[in-house]
Amino acid sequence: MTEEHLTPDELTDRCWAVVTAAAENRPDDIDELLVTLPWDDLVSVVFSVAQLGVGMLTRGADPRDEDARARVADRLRVLLLERAAGRTAGS
Repeated sequence: MTEEHLTPDELTDRCWAVVTAAAENRPDDIDELLVTLPWDDLVSVVFSVAQLGVGMLTRGADPRDEDARARVADRLRVLLLERAAGRTAGS
């Protein structure tokens, strides 16, 4: 991990690089893009990529709309609970 923080433009570029690597199924490259980041920058990148996912999951609604975001959060909570229940049932 490096102590030098990225500029806002560098953080944005890093976010898009992570998304691109994910789209191309390159997990090793994602590791390389994230492993050297200071904690604050890592959190910024993860939060930004997660925000992109939330925006995609709003299904055409304004991703800034709190009701649309709440519906996404509800769907994701259900998914997480179902996945956890499946792991518990399989034990």
